[in-house]
Amino acid sequence: MNVVVVGGGASGLVAAITARRLGADVTIVEKNPRLGKKILVTGNGRCNLTNINTSSACYHGDPELAAGILSQYDVKETIRFFEKLGISHKVEEAGKVFPMSDQASSVLDVLRYEVEQTGIKVLYEARVLEIKKNNNKQIRIRTR
Repeated sequence: MNVVVVGGGASGLVAAITARRLGADVTIVEKNPRLGKKILVTGNGRCNLTNINTSSACYHGDPELAAGILSQYDVKETIRFFEKLGISHKVEEAGKVFPMSDQASSVLDVLRYEVEQTGIKVLYEARVLEIKKNNNKQIRIRTR
C-alpha cells in the first residue's frame, strides 16, 4: 500500500510513522526545507505531547467524530507511541503531558530519526497543487 502524507508537522509525522509501521510505503510532502519546525515552539518549547484529561467534550464540532477517533487512538496510545520512540513523559498541572527532558527538540529529533530509519521518503519544499482520482480509482497528486 502506498500512503502520501501532506505536511510534515506533528500530526503528519505521527501518521507517516504509524502507516510505515503497518507496512505501507510512505512519502511525506512537506512545503518547508525541514520537518516538524513548529514542534519546537509547542508547549513553550517543551512540546506538550497530550493531556490525560482528553475527551470528546474537549473538541468543538462533531462530538461523535471526536469520540470515534479517541476510541481508536486514545491518550494511552499516544503516550505508548512516544515511549516506543524513547521519550519518557511526565504529567503536570491540568493533566498536561510533557517529555521528561522538557525539550521539544528531543521529541522532534526522535521523530525525524524514525522517519529516516524506517525509510519514509520526504519531498521537501513541495506544495500539493492538486489531488485527483482517475477513472481507475487511482489517486494522483500534483506538486510544485
